[in-house]
Amino acid sequence: MKFRLANIDAPETGSLKQRGGAKCEAEREIGYEAKAFLVEFTRGKEIKIVRDYGEDRYDRLVVDLTANDVDVAKAGIDAGQLLAWPHKKGRALAPKPDWCAR
Repeated sequence: MKFRLANIDAPETGSLKQRGGAKCEAEREIGYEAKAFLVEFTRGKEIKIVRDYGEDRYDRLVVDLTANDVDVAKAGIDAGQLLAWPHKKGRALAPKPDWCAR
């Protein structure tokens, strides 16, 4: 299942040449660290979709997710692996975070 966490931005891991990919090599590295964190954080836990916001323009389900009743997005933010990127009705309320400026 393809999904994305609601109101969250994660660093990209795609090629610098790929549309929608990382904007710099540092973002790719941070992206792989974030992915490893999320895989380990959720490994062996009961995953629940707490809220389903429907599909985004890339046909991914936009969700709030828990792992053993712990909010996955909050855990990622607290660990410095994800950043908040608030949206309302599918529209960003702030500019997309710049992972290359970190």
